[in-house]
Amino acid sequence: MSVNRPPTSPQRAPASSRSPRGAGVAPLAMTVGDRSGRAVGRALSAPEERLRALRARREREYEALLDAGHRVLLRRGYHQTRVEDIMREAGISTRAFYRFCTGKDDLFLALFDRANVAAMRRLAERVARHPLPGDQLDAYIDSTLDLAYKDRLRPEVRLFLTVPSELTVKYAREVAACREQLVSLLRDVLERGRSSGDFPHAAPEDDAWAISGALGSTLSRVVLSDEPPPRNRVAKRLRRFCRAALIAE
Repeated sequence: MSVNRPPTSPQRAPASSRSPRGAGVAPLAMTVGDRSGRAVGRALSAPEERLRALRARREREYEALLDAGHRVLLRRGYHQTRVEDIMREAGISTRAFYRFCTGKDDLFLALFDRANVAAMRRLAERVARHPLPGDQLDAYIDSTLDLAYKDRLRPEVRLFLTVPSELTVKYAREVAACREQLVSLLRDVLERGRSSGDFPHAAPEDDAWAISGALGSTLSRVVLSDEPPPRNRVAKRLRRFCRAALIAE
């Protein structure tokens, strides 16, 4: 005879052997979270990388434009150069040109500023080679004369010296700032000379501008001359003039 037994419930595993709730989901959630974070990081960094790349490309384009303008201006001179000539030399469109410059004058000013920065670097390097103020002054004079006597620098200096006066007036503030930078280095040399006793009666501010004026006048005379005087003679006279002015009471 069969005995009717009540239905039995399915056997449950001991609590110690069961996986905690959600244990299988957590690693998946962490993996998805890591991937999501990396994706967000890439998405946020992509615009920055593109911006850096764009900025670098624009800087290269601007330098190429300045180089093209420099070549054209040296060949044709300021008066005979047109914006179209510079664009043709650079191989760029009108829109690309005006992305960087407002016109020929603006590009010319940028070239003047670039030349001034290069001159400052050469002056500072030349002066820094000498520990004594007297030798530093001679180095300053010699580096300035390079502008007039070195073949690779003379044409550029001639270009800047022959610009129309109205352009100099238009950008008087910018030109004055460039000159101040050049004079500041000379002022420092004279201050060191006064402190060391090499130039005991120097007035660094006034004397720096006076010497700069003498150098500028000499530079113009030599660069614009068809038959410039020998460099050694010019350098000797400038050194004698400057030292006499700085030593006298």
